[in-house]
Amino acid sequence: MASLRIPSTALALLSLLLLLAALGSDRWLVADGHLVTSYSGLWKVCVNSGCWTFASVPGYIESTRAFLFLAMIAGFLSFFALLASFFRSHLGSMSLTLISAVGSFSAGLCAMIALAVYTGEFAGAVNVAPGQVTFGWSFGLGWASFLLFLITGVVTLRILRVS
Repeated sequence: MASLRIPSTALALLSLLLLLAALGSDRWLVADGHLVTSYSGLWKVCVNSGCWTFASVPGYIESTRAFLFLAMIAGFLSFFALLASFFRSHLGSMSLTLISAVGSFSAGLCAMIALAVYTGEFAGAVNVAPGQVTFGWSFGLGWASFLLFLITGVVTLRILRVS
């Protein structure tokens, strides 16, 4: 049981760190032109060397932010429940390992919804020639955290099955 608890905790932490990096960084979209290079995230947009925060935020960015915050809260719950499970097995009548598994799957679901909304709006809203605007590394970190949250949930469920 302890042999799975350690990798599960490490996966939960890694998932959470990737999600936090994606949420806070500004390389969700990257546009490379001949004279202008710009990039944007959920909080600001940068053109060449100047950056500005959004004056007004479109609904899809607000939705993406909200679901990523929910994913972050569920990810913290998962990670701290796994940490606590090293010292005690239950919190009241609930298994800490089960709380962690539910938190991991919830974080993955919220991250998937956020990234799917962003992807759908970007694909339908941008009217530029293909190749000019691409998804950046922050967007990729978000999808990686989604996958790692699902893997964390599966590994955590294996702990429940073994015990």
